[in-house]
Formats: sequence, structure tokens, C-alpha cells
Amino acid sequence: IAKAVELTSPLLEQRNHQLTLDIPRELGIEADATRMTQVFANLMTNAAKYTQPRGHISITALRVNETIAVTVSDDGPGIAPELLPNIFDAFVQGQSTLERAEGGLGLGLALVRSLTELHGGTASAASDGHGRGARFTVQLPAYQVVTTPAMPQPSVAPGARLLLVDDNADAARVLAELLREHGYDVAVAHDAPAALLLADEFRPVIALLDIGLPVMDGYELARHLRTRMPTPLRLVAVTGYGDHADTARSREAGFDVHLGKPVDFDKLVSVLGSLSPS
Repeated sequence: IAKAVELTSPLLEQRNHQLTLDIPRELGIEADATRMTQVFANLMTNAAKYTQPRGHISITALRVNETIAVTVSDDGPGIAPELLPNIFDAFVQGQSTLERAEGGLGLGLALVRSLTELHGGTASAASDGHGRGARFTVQLPAYQVVTTPAMPQPSVAPGARLLLVDDNADAARVLAELLREHGYDVAVAHDAPAALLLADEFRPVIALLDIGLPVMDGYELARHLRTRMPTPLRLVAVTGYGDHADTARSREAGFDVHLGKPVDFDKLVSVLGSLSPS
């Protein structure tokens, strides 16, 4: 779900949507991570596309008997009752003036149903009518565990201080929680001025920076951090800008590593472990 949020964040930001997440950590499924990212990214894209600007989207998860139910809800135009039974069929369209104002729902929801069923689950849709939003629920078999499995630990000193800077608040929060579970002491800022003030007090040993930041981009922020920190600071760029010119600019700005979005979390953990002080 974190990766799906990262993939769809540009559309959410473009339409000024407010996203809320309620996903308890103890819930788990056994599934192909890439395919599940496709499922939830399709549902989030659908919600973002068909909800009016400054609308609200939420993702909730809970255990229902032996399954985990994940629901993506929006407060958009809703879905007509006659459309609901076939909403997951390929190329189903709602009337542009009533349901899902921008027209065809295309193959996205058909893919959601197909991938969910391949994992032994179900996909369903609900709406309370025109103007009252829609809810799409994916229900999958719960992963049965007796105790919480030990998480792999990177080769870092306990409590290594990491500064995470990203203007996508929800994506930053999720990533920060994952990094804390891997032994990092994480501080989060959402723009460059806040990051500089925080760095003076927090004294990070690693900074994980988005490039497309407001006010001051990540390249300029990296240069300022390099000059302000009294001890060597390792810099990692995590960004949607990934061509050769962007990578070259990262090197010129002093970044040690340039990672493209959506970042593979296992790869990120490995990179951070290699950069961390022993």
C-alpha cells in the first residue's frame, strides 16, 4: 500500500486530494508484492481520477474472520445502482453526467478483480448513490502467524540518525515508520527550510531527500546540508527524476546515491546499510 501511495501521489497532489490511511501494522497477507501494488494503485487512481478536486480518499484495512479487507473510499460522484453488478467488467462506462464524471472505467478494475481472484480473494464495490462517493473493497486470505517475525536488520549502528525530506506527507510517514522498524532514528521534514532547521538540532548522519521539493529543490538542499553539518553527511536522492542528466546533477550536488521512485524498500535498506557508519 505504501508503494501504491507513492505511485499515485502525483495525481493526488495535482487534484489536491486529502488522503487518510488506517492500516494496522499487525495485518498481513501472503501475496505477490508487485501485483498487490498494481491492485491498490489502480483503486487509488480510480478514486483520485473520479473525485472532484480537494476531495477526500481513505484507505482502511481490518481483519474479517480469516481474511484481510482493504477498502479504498472516496467522496466523489458515486456509482449508479445499475452499474454496480458489472463494475469490474472490462470497458464498463458510467454516464459522464452522473457516475464517474470523466467516463470509462476501462481495464483498471477488471485487472483489480483478476489479480485479486488469482490470490484467492474477492473484489467488490459499493455506493450509496449519486453524489455520495464509492467504496472498493479487496478481501484476501489473512497470513497466519503465531508470533511477529523478526525483521532483517541493516548493518547500522543502533539509533543511526536519518533525516527524511519529502513533501508528500503520507508517503513520508509510511516510509519513516518502516525505517524506524529497521533500527533508524528518523526525523521528517516536508520542505527545505524546515529540513535545515531540523538538521541543526537533529544532526543526521544520513539524509534521504526528495528532489522535487517546494521553495528549494533537493539539489540545493543537499548543498546547504553539506556545508552546515560538522560531521560527514551521507546523502541519498529518492526521486521521480531518473534520467542520466538527473543522476549527473545528483553527483554534482553531493549525493552519494540516486534512487528512482517508486523505490524498492529492500534495496533502500541495503543502500542505507552500506552508507551507515560502523
